[in-house]
Amino acid sequence: MEIHDTMRSGGRASEARRVAESVREAGLAHGPETAAHLYQDALTLLGDREHTPLHSDVMRWYGTALRDAGQTSGAEPLYWRSLKIAQRLEYTRGAAHALNCLAGLAQRRGEIGLATQMLADAAVLAYTCNEARLLTMIHANLGVLADISGDLSSALSHYEYALGASEGVSDVQEVSWVLINYGALLGSRGQTSDADRAFTRGLSIARARGDAVAEALLEENRAELRMMRGELDDAYACITRVFEIAERRHDNARLAAALKLRGAYERLSGRTEDAAHTLRHGLTLAAVTEDALLGGEMLYQFGLALHEDRNETMARQAWGAALDTFERITATDWVTRVRERLSFGSTGRYL
Repeated sequence: MEIHDTMRSGGRASEARRVAESVREAGLAHGPETAAHLYQDALTLLGDREHTPLHSDVMRWYGTALRDAGQTSGAEPLYWRSLKIAQRLEYTRGAAHALNCLAGLAQRRGEIGLATQMLADAAVLAYTCNEARLLTMIHANLGVLADISGDLSSALSHYEYALGASEGVSDVQEVSWVLINYGALLGSRGQTSDADRAFTRGLSIARARGDAVAEALLEENRAELRMMRGELDDAYACITRVFEIAERRHDNARLAAALKLRGAYERLSGRTEDAAHTLRHGLTLAAVTEDALLGGEMLYQFGLALHEDRNETMARQAWGAALDTFERITATDWVTRVRERLSFGSTGRYL
């Protein structure tokens, strides 16, 4: 069932559609709080009966605005309501998109098995209604899950499929989003020049489209690549840009990530006390956003800063907490890395 087949009720529904779709078009640069308020306006115009596919869509878009603000628990009930409306209306496309969004929340919380199952269910529905773009997104998201679990060959396969499919239909927005994680994977495999090219290409697309979220994510990963290569001045420029975007958009999810990067930069610059202070702040924000992987990475960097500041007892506590997190979310490469730190102490490198 397509949206336009059921939206013939005139003024209020048309205005709701106009508001919602204008937010979607401009929302890449809007702050998530602004977008959330506008989606609330659209839902008010639609009324309480929740009897059209547009109700399902706006509910999902509203959830995504909250997710982007780091309000994971606020987004979840909206995604579930979107799914239930879609299922009641037999709106297959909407149900598939809602499941994909719910999988994203499960992944953020580190519930990898649940996220995988939700993506599998979403893929079946997307295939049924010939939703090719969503299938591409699902491949990209399966790549993220494989990447977290340390199955790099599977992750690479998913990313390359998603990239090729997006390029094949000239979907530049999806190309830029795939490049975020594809570039990071290339960097982790030591293909730093290829990673740099991926990030540069992604940033060119994101900036041309005014997609501030994608730009921030690309700059985050590019900062990590720079720090892995010891290019601290270049890394600092990337981190500064992430802070600018996060603060302008009131985006707590990106602000937490930026604090992790700043803390790592300060440690690598020899400012271990500043690093520890920054990372403590970041840990608080990561907990609010319920981002398990980010929280584990923050604890790892916190342990490094403490160890290099000659506080070995607290460093081991931080690494122990990081290990618990990474074991829970089956992030195997991170488990190995943390165990090395517990055995051999700190490292002068980014990781």
